[in-house]
Amino acid sequence: MSPDPPAEQPPPRQADSPRLVEVDTAPPGTFGELEPSSPPLTDAQGRIRLSFTRIDTYRNCPRRFRYTYVDRLPTRPSPHLSFGTSVHTALEAFHDRQLPERPGVDALLAALYEGWDQRGFVELTRDEQVAYYRHAQQVLRRYHARGEPGDRRTVATEAWFEVPFAYQAVVVGSIDRIDVDGDDQLHVVDYKTGRRARPRSEVAGSLQLSLYALACQHLYGRLPATVSLDFVVPDVVVTVACEELDLDAARDAVLETAAAIRTAAFPTTPNRLCEWCDHRPICPAWEAPAGEQAFAELVQEAAARRRQLGREVRELRELEAGLQRLATELGLDA
Repeated sequence: MSPDPPAEQPPPRQADSPRLVEVDTAPPGTFGELEPSSPPLTDAQGRIRLSFTRIDTYRNCPRRFRYTYVDRLPTRPSPHLSFGTSVHTALEAFHDRQLPERPGVDALLAALYEGWDQRGFVELTRDEQVAYYRHAQQVLRRYHARGEPGDRRTVATEAWFEVPFAYQAVVVGSIDRIDVDGDDQLHVVDYKTGRRARPRSEVAGSLQLSLYALACQHLYGRLPATVSLDFVVPDVVVTVACEELDLDAARDAVLETAAAIRTAAFPTTPNRLCEWCDHRPICPAWEAPAGEQAFAELVQEAAARRRQLGREVRELRELEAGLQRLATELGLDA
């Protein structure tokens, strides 16, 4: 018996032709109530939902904003981000325990241990991970030794806010710490974990602190007396009076950013931060020989997430059905 003829082979791929990657999508309604009910970044009232980070990203590079917050392309965890998250978490837990008396430094270091964010360190060696952890311990020991003003007490940590702006936008976020002094004046504190402190002029011009001042007014009915950036790594606190902030400019920045986003125009703006952008391989502002490979990896990640979500939704529905059967058997139906 003669062997089967060889299968027909596709023509060889030309060197200059793009490799096609199939993009599979789940039909609308596949995941039921988990499906988005409004366009990206838009709430039920039609307002653009912003934060300081989103505004800052858009003003720095609209295309990066689109990739991150509209297209929702994933970003990689980094040691710097995980270090900052860990220190913030420890300080939040520490100040939440301030009453009836200030906890000792051991409590602060225990909060660091309990809240250590490992995600950004997984690709580092053990020695490198230990070095980051010991550095965080050193930073927090200095913070505890510094102490706080004796006439203040912390009234809120990670104070969540949602501040509307002229029916066009809503700015959301959380303030690291809000203190009150003996005269019932409020003081906003935001932690920074960068290596260097900023000059006072930059702090006074901080859009973030201006938004936090407006958020404080929204939450408590009055503006804070001062706003501060606490640069915990160099152990420097820079404080300015609220009167030095340009709150009108902050309002304008919110409304201008919301209006620009509504146009759906996201031009590229090459700048010094491009080197650290996770999306540079696919950005049209750069020659991106790795763009095709990066796109293929994103397609694969989307497929993996779709499979995971499908499994979780199926398991949830099965559990809900099981609970309904148990409720019927136990006579617990409403």
